[in-house]
Amino acid sequence: MDEKKSNIRLVKTGGRKVTRTTTEYNPSTADKKNSASQSRKTPARNEGRELSELEKKVRYQKKQKEQRLKLQRRRALATLILAVLLVLVLMFLTPIFNIRSVTVEGNRLVSAEQFQEKLQPLVGENLFRSGGGKIRKLLKEIPYIDEVEVQKKIFPPSVKVIVTEYTPAALIKTENNTLLTNAGLRVLSEDGSAPEPVPVITGFSVSGYSLGEILETDESEKKDIVITVLETLENAEILDEIIEIDVNDITDITMNYDNRITVLCGTQLDLERKLRLFKEAMRSNSLAENARGTMDLSETGQATYTP
Repeated sequence: MDEKKSNIRLVKTGGRKVTRTTTEYNPSTADKKNSASQSRKTPARNEGRELSELEKKVRYQKKQKEQRLKLQRRRALATLILAVLLVLVLMFLTPIFNIRSVTVEGNRLVSAEQFQEKLQPLVGENLFRSGGGKIRKLLKEIPYIDEVEVQKKIFPPSVKVIVTEYTPAALIKTENNTLLTNAGLRVLSEDGSAPEPVPVITGFSVSGYSLGEILETDESEKKDIVITVLETLENAEILDEIIEIDVNDITDITMNYDNRITVLCGTQLDLERKLRLFKEAMRSNSLAENARGTMDLSETGQATYTP
C-alpha cells in the first residue's frame, strides 16, 4: 500500500464521506520547533524584567535625591527664620539699641529749649521703633519748622536732626493780634514779635488763621500781590530794609524804605521787574547814603527819584 494512503482513514458519517489526515510525529523536528519558540520568547521576558528593575532603581534614587533636597531647603529656611528672629529680638526688644542722645542742627530762630521739649522723650526709646516720621511730626508742631531730615546712628545709638526753618517776612495786624508770617503768608507766631526786622503789611485783612498754616483772607488778589512783593524783596535781599508795604489801593501800591524813601509801585503790572529796578537804584552810587525823598516806579522800566 502506498505510504500516503496509509495515513488516510475512512469514517462513517451516515452517508457522508469524511477524510482525516494525520501527521506522523517526528521527535527531532518537534524538539527543534519547541526549542526555537522558547529561544524567541525567553529573552523578551527576561529583558522586560531587567528594564523594570532598572527603572525602579532609577526612580528610587531620584526620589531619595528629591527628599534630601527638600530636607536641605527646610533646614536652610528654618535657619534663616531663626537668624531673622534673633536679629529682630536684638533690634527691638533689648536695650542695646536704645537712643542715648539727640542732636539738632540748622536751627537759627527756634531755641534749644523748644527742641528739647519735643525731643527729650526720645532718649531711652528704641532706635528702630522711633521712626523718622514720628520725629518729623513732633517737630512740625513748631510753626517755624519747614523741613526735617532725620539721621540715625547705630553705634552708639543716637539721632541727629537737621532742620530748615521758615524765614520771617512780614507782620500783619488783625483785630486781636499781630501775625508774623513768612513770604508765603504762613503764620509763624501771633504775639507781634519778630526775631529780625520785617515790614508791616497794611490794607490787608485776615479772615482766619492757625499757627503753622497759611492764613485765610477774602482778598485773594491782594494776597497774591503781597506774596509777590515779599518773595521778590526776599530774593533781592532787601526785605529787612522795608518798613511798610501798603496795599490799600492795588492800583497804587506803596512802600516805605528805611524810613527815608517812599516807593511808588503803581499797579501790580510788572511788579517783580519794578522791584528789581528799585534794588539796582538803591545799590547804585547815584543816591547819597542818607538820601530822603520819593522813588517812582509806576512807569515800567523807569525809576525816578525826587528829593
